[in-house]
Amino acid sequence: MATSKTKTRKYRKSYYNPKAQVPFCSNVFVRKFIFIIIITVMLTIVIAVICAFTLNPQQRVQTDIPKLSSEYYEDYFYKNLTNSPRFQDAKAFNEVMDKYHTYGLPPIKLSDLLLYDNQKNAKHRDFLTKYCDENLTTIKFYPDSPYGKQDYRVDINYACNF
Repeated sequence: MATSKTKTRKYRKSYYNPKAQVPFCSNVFVRKFIFIIIITVMLTIVIAVICAFTLNPQQRVQTDIPKLSSEYYEDYFYKNLTNSPRFQDAKAFNEVMDKYHTYGLPPIKLSDLLLYDNQKNAKHRDFLTKYCDENLTTIKFYPDSPYGKQDYRVDINYACNF
């Protein structure tokens, strides 16, 4: 009697659980697509923030004019004043500067600020005159004791349209 031996295959147990959730983005293509979208959105936000800060005309005007005015006072006005033969004596210099401590030096127009010293600051002229009136925007300096190169206050009267 021949006994037939049937081979029984052992199948692995199925771990299929109908209640288990399929992970989001199980497909590799979908994962890459979502990753590219996220990176694109992040780059767009970063570029928008950078442009908002660098292209803001009000912010640029409010940084350029104080910078130009400090260059004017420190590198041009103070240098020429201290090199003047009239003020070689420290006492005479201090007496003159004491007069302007409270009321300030005469105001300087933006147009004068942009054109002094062989038009060194003329490159700022197009931008600043686009937003500010160059005859009504004024800068006034108040020298402070001990009347050094950087001992002053600045009062800027902006006549700008933003």
